[in-house]
Amino acid sequence: MLNPRGPVPLYRQLADVLRKRIDSGELRPGALVPSEAALMSEFGVARITARHAIRELREAGAIYTVRGEGSFVGPEKAPREARSGWVFQTIADDLAAKVAAGGFEQDMPLPSETQLAQQYDVAKGTVRRALALLRERGLVYTVAGRGTYPRPPS
Repeated sequence: MLNPRGPVPLYRQLADVLRKRIDSGELRPGALVPSEAALMSEFGVARITARHAIRELREAGAIYTVRGEGSFVGPEKAPREARSGWVFQTIADDLAAKVAAGGFEQDMPLPSETQLAQQYDVAKGTVRRALALLRERGLVYTVAGRGTYPRPPS
């Protein structure tokens, strides 16, 4: 779909693909635009390429970004599609269930933020919020430079 050897930069090619999805109605006004991680996974591009494509669409007025929530199709006044809860809470609940079920070894760290971001198709900041919630619940603890570990059962 994208031509890395072509004369048009990859980020512009990616922006054009997203623009076509918007124009065709596949991405409707108010719809959440795929995250950088999702674009990286789907198109095999670097994060900077995905970031530049989103920036180009934002500068063209095709999308707008809400910090901590993502980018949405249309002008800022366009109503956003309803979302079913916060993604970080869903991730935290999923990881909590795995911790409770013994899905992680006690002396081994959970997957890294990068691995979890790819697994759940979200930004690392979303994973950080999920892990912070698990720490608040007392289900995991983090050792600087080592990782996040499941708390031993009481």
